Amino acid sequence: MKTVLEAVPPERHRGQAALEKVLKKVAAVQADTPVDLVNIPEIHEEPARSDKGERRQPFAPRMAPRDLAQIIRERLGIECMINHVVVHHHSEQALVDWARETWERCGVRQMVLVGGGRRSVRYPGPGVARANALLRDADGVPGLRIGNICIPSRRDEAARMAEKVGAGADFFTTQILYESDGFSQMLAALSAAGQAPAEVLVAFCPIRSVRNLRFLQWLGVGVPEDLEAWLVADETKITGRSVEQIHRTWQAILDEARTIAPPVPRLGVNLAPIGPIPPAVTAGLARDLAAAHTDGVAAL
Repeated sequence: MKTVLEAVPPERHRGQAALEKVLKKVAAVQADTPVDLVNIPEIHEEPARSDKGERRQPFAPRMAPRDLAQIIRERLGIECMINHVVVHHHSEQALVDWARETWERCGVRQMVLVGGGRRSVRYPGPGVARANALLRDADGVPGLRIGNICIPSRRDEAARMAEKVGAGADFFTTQILYESDGFSQMLAALSAAGQAPAEVLVAFCPIRSVRNLRFLQWLGVGVPEDLEAWLVADETKITGRSVEQIHRTWQAILDEARTIAPPVPRLGVNLAPIGPIPPAVTAGLARDLAAAHTDGVAAL
């Protein structure tokens, strides 16, 4: 099973100390439980995606994901994949040139291509499916693994994914999940259509505090009301309860995936410890989820 660790680029104005803090966290997890890749998101200023959450800290520009990827690979010896918002490029050729430079200068071999955050905005660059096709066919970017993001609870998500697979997507990463229903329905729809991607990485995020939870909700992460009430009932237990819920969700996904007829994508995890989550918690979660996956494979 593939295990991916998400590392958010540091804010530029915080300087070298912030970069070293990110590297220290990645190194601590890797020393405890080695991961296959580091996944680096691209952060842009966006509107709230839910009226339930809140963001207390104002947006600040961050280090470019490809620059952080190059540093992690050179200093820690861990390969990285980066997220990139394709719609901000001023032309299709500009995207291809950017991808070629990222391949050659930064050594990035896997990219998760992302669309715009506002449906009402007309962006200059290509949409995700078109970007997939451009980079799949581009000279000078050989062997690139192309990923996209999926939102399992979104209506007709399987059809969206099938279109992107047809355009060249190799894998998907999900939005952060705390329940399995939408994901399982999406897998069943992909199987029925015969158009499953090769791999799906399921994103999980331990929660340290109510503030962390509110920020995730601001990002649009769905948390059912009864689950939210249980998580926040005792703030000293939020982290443990969130990890417990992640275990339940992953096990349910594995159990349900075994009941779906092929084609079914390979399943892995993308651990996204947003906020002050101790590396030991992330590493322990990585071990437990990998063990559950191994047990599930052995049961087949």
